Amino acid sequence: MKKTLVLVLTLVLALMSVVPAFAAEPIMDPKDARVGVILYPSSNTTIQVMIHGFMETAENLGMKTLYIGGDTSDSAAVEQMIDSAIAQYDDLTAVCLNISSETRWAMAKKFADAGIYVICCWSSLNEEDIKASGIDPKYILGYHATPAYDYGYAAGVHMGEAVGGKGTVAITQNQFMWNENEAARGFTEAIHEHYPEMKVLDPQLEGAEVTNGIAVITSIIQANFGELVGAFGLTGTSAQTWSTAAADLGWEGYVIGMDATSANLDILEEGGVGALVAQPMYGAYSDCAKHIYDFLSGVEVPFENWVECPTITAEQAPEYRDILNGVDVYESVFE
Repeated sequence: MKKTLVLVLTLVLALMSVVPAFAAEPIMDPKDARVGVILYPSSNTTIQVMIHGFMETAENLGMKTLYIGGDTSDSAAVEQMIDSAIAQYDDLTAVCLNISSETRWAMAKKFADAGIYVICCWSSLNEEDIKASGIDPKYILGYHATPAYDYGYAAGVHMGEAVGGKGTVAITQNQFMWNENEAARGFTEAIHEHYPEMKVLDPQLEGAEVTNGIAVITSIIQANFGELVGAFGLTGTSAQTWSTAAADLGWEGYVIGMDATSANLDILEEGGVGALVAQPMYGAYSDCAKHIYDFLSGVEVPFENWVECPTITAEQAPEYRDILNGVDVYESVFE
């Protein structure tokens, strides 16, 4: 009996150390809090929907909001904005940030060191990384993450079916960052497992800038013309870059893009791409705002939260347009 009790207590303590549990005691009135979201570049339509999801939900819940980012891809410039925000806003209580790289961990630490809570959106976190960052774990509220490997795998199965299980397919990414790498790995493994006659090219970077992406993709198509039957583009603008390059070159392959933005849904319905991975751009960031509100209110909140990312075709496009209504409400922060 004593051994059993010791074992149970050991297991309970181990679980408590891995996943923080927050007591149901109010931290403060959320309506007295200012909450922020860090996303950039703001000219990217995917980013715009994410900003809208967080800002609208936070404001509807009665919290004051702050956007940090702007139309830049310069992380050093954003770090300076973070320093200014911390110095300027005494009521800044919690922020939402995609902690997906060493640079982003450094940003998170700036906030935590100032006593500001951080919720991670889009990427998952683990105990080892939190310890390595030097951040006091009590300031990390958890994450709302996309299952990158899983949606990549599903996209690979979809691709194989769409092209008849033969031919060569390409992958392009914005950056070689964790979530995109995992999606590319899932896509590749699905093709290899289910369609062994197919070939998957090594991922190439197209970046976030459309003109550069078109140039990169043009080179990929030209180098593999006659063999290339499809592509998986992992940036929010991949539907635009791949469809443009394909039209210019007369290439008729099957493309799966990322994100159900208005522009991408137009391309999907016009046949420029065959499918989109519909990440919950609005929903995930909206959920992070709710997570912060609940935490400050004293509601016990889960540390780990996974969001669904279905592969959609033109038939599902109308329902995703409804989600985008009102994005221009925050147009001023995109300038």
